[in-house]
Amino acid sequence: MFDLVYWLVVLSTVVTLAFAWGVFLNQILRGRTERDEEYEKLEERILELMGQFRHMSALRLRMLEKKIEEMKALIKQANSLYSQLCVREAELMGSFSKVETERFESDVKERDAQKVTEEDAIETENSKNELQDSDLSIERKILLMYQEGKDEQQIAKELNMGVGEVSLVLSLFRFRSDSHP
Repeated sequence: MFDLVYWLVVLSTVVTLAFAWGVFLNQILRGRTERDEEYEKLEERILELMGQFRHMSALRLRMLEKKIEEMKALIKQANSLYSQLCVREAELMGSFSKVETERFESDVKERDAQKVTEEDAIETENSKNELQDSDLSIERKILLMYQEGKDEQQIAKELNMGVGEVSLVLSLFRFRSDSHP
């Protein structure tokens, strides 16, 4: 009987070990299948997201290409308008230049005529007033300096006079030369 109990203990130990190994292997396999299912779901989700990303990026690229084409059209239009503006500006500058040249030439002629008139007037005044006092010599100095192209401030500074006095003398001279053509 002892043998029988011994064999029963051995047999129950072997069965217990086999059962434990079976449960262990079952859990390992079930864990793998669960993990495999999780990995498959994760892969599916990743593929789905990648598809959505491709779709969105393709849409964005099409929109970007459309905007680029619109910008090219706008740049082309702006360049056309700019070239038209440059042509118009050149035309205006040409006509402006002609008008300015004519105006400049007429101003030069007027100045030359005025200088001749002033020089004649100065010579006439000089011959009439050679024997007058020192105040008249100041007038001559003012007129001569003015004919040299100096302005009222420079004349006043050089002759140690006030600008008002110089402008008065010059305005009197202009009045005389305007009334005696």
